[in-house]
Amino acid sequence: MKIVCRIVAFAGLAAVAAGMAGCIEPTGYPTMPEAVAGFSQADIDFAVDQAVGGLAQYSARYDAGEGVRRVVNVKDVANDTLSRGASAEALSEQLGQSLRERLTNDGKFIVYNEAAARMAVARGQPVAVVPEFVLYGKLQQRNMRRDNGNVYQEFSLNLRLVDISRSLEVWQTRIPILKAVDRRNAMVN
Repeated sequence: MKIVCRIVAFAGLAAVAAGMAGCIEPTGYPTMPEAVAGFSQADIDFAVDQAVGGLAQYSARYDAGEGVRRVVNVKDVANDTLSRGASAEALSEQLGQSLRERLTNDGKFIVYNEAAARMAVARGQPVAVVPEFVLYGKLQQRNMRRDNGNVYQEFSLNLRLVDISRSLEVWQTRIPILKAVDRRNAMVN
């Protein structure tokens, strides 16, 4: 019994020593950084506000009456930037999630849940709602160097709305998201 206690105590002491030496990484939950490649949540919200505002103005042309909401399938925002790294992927993912959230809560649209519809079909259940529109998004980047070596980055959220019944692109917009960053924070290839 004493041997077992000594082994357990020694193992615990070794773990504490390894942790103090930096050999064991602390565990934690992954979090979304406050700023992705120099972008804050306010920058993302601004771009999404512009997109939803443009869609709301456009949807007046397709007004189906009081209390009727249009069903739109919001595809993931594609990352078409110079950097395919984690920062650009996180930025495009955050833009897509924010777009879905805002359109769902806007009151003029219903966001189609493609994954839930696939699961319903797999179970043999009918899908009661079919999307009328598909919203495609693409995040693009352009870098320009200044004389002092800093990089002026222009990101743009490009959106296209396609009417499924007519297979026509009925709306599109380009929303610039501008940031000036220093060389070490620039998202370059």
